[in-house]
Amino acid sequence: MTPFDLIVKGGHVIDPSQGIDGLFDVGIAKGHIKSIAPELPGAGCPDVCDVRGKYVCPGLVDLHGHWYEGGLYGIDANVCLNHGVTTAVDAGSAGFGNFRDFRQKTIEKSLVDLLAFIHISFLGLQAPFLEELVDIRYARPMETAETVLRNPRCAVGVKIRIGSMTGSHGIEALELALQAAKECRKPLMVHVSKGAPEAEVLRRLRPGDILTHCFHGRNNGMLAPDGAFVPAVAKARELGVVFDVGHGCGSFAWETAQKAFEHHFFPDTLSTDLHRYSVTEPLYISLPNVMSKFLCLGMSLSDVILKTTFAPAKVLGRENEIGTLRPGALADLLIFDLVSGVYEFTDTHLRIRKGQLSIVPNRVIKNGIAYESGKVLFQLRELYDFDRELLNQVASG
Repeated sequence: MTPFDLIVKGGHVIDPSQGIDGLFDVGIAKGHIKSIAPELPGAGCPDVCDVRGKYVCPGLVDLHGHWYEGGLYGIDANVCLNHGVTTAVDAGSAGFGNFRDFRQKTIEKSLVDLLAFIHISFLGLQAPFLEELVDIRYARPMETAETVLRNPRCAVGVKIRIGSMTGSHGIEALELALQAAKECRKPLMVHVSKGAPEAEVLRRLRPGDILTHCFHGRNNGMLAPDGAFVPAVAKARELGVVFDVGHGCGSFAWETAQKAFEHHFFPDTLSTDLHRYSVTEPLYISLPNVMSKFLCLGMSLSDVILKTTFAPAKVLGRENEIGTLRPGALADLLIFDLVSGVYEFTDTHLRIRKGQLSIVPNRVIKNGIAYESGKVLFQLRELYDFDRELLNQVASG
């Protein structure tokens, strides 16, 4: 009898967690990786998936998205399977006041594995027209930490956004979020955008904390007037702060990323910040799309896979379960084509760069079950007039 339920056969496997980059078969049994070898016997196996001519990598891990539809930003997480994402991390859509609802109605019923940073603001990320921490009294460190500790299977840390949403008390709010993260002994993810004192933020972060939107390009506080990085950036990286892309609809600029690359400063993780305003036109992003943009910037295929699989899995402390094809890990795989052509890639300022390679998902395997990309059904909430106004603002740059 065959030891496998499914064999993914003949693909070009890239698994940075093991230094694998070549033609291999992947054997799956009972929803987990059983074996990876140049040749696995297919006789008697009930399902042999021939993927010769295609690439295979671990299922993607999106470190930053919004999947709680109790607020206006959240979207149906089933869309992830169309993109090859098998583990999606919610970046603070819910706070301690509504996390139970998020867990029961979404996390526990999702086809993909959903993890979550819990927002320091008690109701999380609710609406773009009334930001969540304009009133500092909404920040509740003890209750936030307690909620993280009560939900060890799915809660992975604390989230805060700093910028217009914190008004004039950004550092005060940051200290409250750090207090919560220290109390639950988990990382803090900090969103920075226009108006955030980024150097001050970086000086306060700890090893393993995450700065997301690192290339947002809206008066980026990490860059000095001459385009060089401020000293706090190098110190934070040396300390072990994680720099995450968090593309979104307003948080990725070609110019900022290019300057970073010229200084040999590369992001630790690539993520989408996928939400209701970035999942449709005029941006319509996905994690393979973000990966393709970094190929356009000169990053290697192996590196963009590392930064969307094993690297975010390590940030989450789950590198033995996800982001890898090591035997015993979850049987999560992406099968994709690397298509040559002339492609126009857009940043969130609607500036275009042309690239020659695009990562195109073909199939995704989640827990040993295969789904065809583009065929997984999902629903998006209907737009209101103010939603359309926001999207028109994005479309006008």
